[in-house]
Amino acid sequence: MTDLDAHLQAQEAEIARDQEIARVLACHPKDYFAILQINPLSQHASLATVLRKIYRKKSLQIHPDKVKNKDAPAAFDLLKKANLVLASEPIEDSGRVRGNDEDDKSIVEDKKKYMEKSNLILIYEQVAEGLGGDNVDDFYHESNRAIREKVAVVLKQHEMDQTVETNYLQRQEMRKQSDFKSAAKEREMKKSWESRWELDRDTRVKLWRNFSTKVEKPKKKKKVLA
Repeated sequence: MTDLDAHLQAQEAEIARDQEIARVLACHPKDYFAILQINPLSQHASLATVLRKIYRKKSLQIHPDKVKNKDAPAAFDLLKKANLVLASEPIEDSGRVRGNDEDDKSIVEDKKKYMEKSNLILIYEQVAEGLGGDNVDDFYHESNRAIREKVAVVLKQHEMDQTVETNYLQRQEMRKQSDFKSAAKEREMKKSWESRWELDRDTRVKLWRNFSTKVEKPKKKKKVLA
């Protein structure tokens, strides 16, 4: 291979890396199958084997330590997250010893990943059933492209719904906190008033007694004899 050939090959590899980075970033961040270019409708049974092969190849291709592209870290993070979710398996924790916070947290995270994976597969299956057509293995087939586009729409809608729900819950929590603070302030004011009332009791009694002694009974008018 001549120097020119080597140079051209290096340029082609760099262009391919840049294209792959752009492709990953163009995917919906929650569509892990699209990010890794895996068809869950036909490769579900052999997912673990396919996943290891594809992730290794793609992670080496766009690893930030080997790529000049400034977007490589963001694309690599998406790739890594996709692999973690799709590699997750059902968690059987009935025999595990509870009490370790780190272990419990790990179990919760693993369950969350597997649930996210299962939900994504379910979305793909429902979208494919809704669109009809035959199940095609080829990831790049037109029908599979249409399915991915629809899945992206569904995922965006889910995100919007979650945002609305989160904002609503936050407003409810803020209102609850405000009501709690108002009630606490009212109780404090009432307690302070009652305390002052008791402290001023002797003063009030003394003032009342002083006032009572100073009040003179009206004198009876003498009758004038005619």
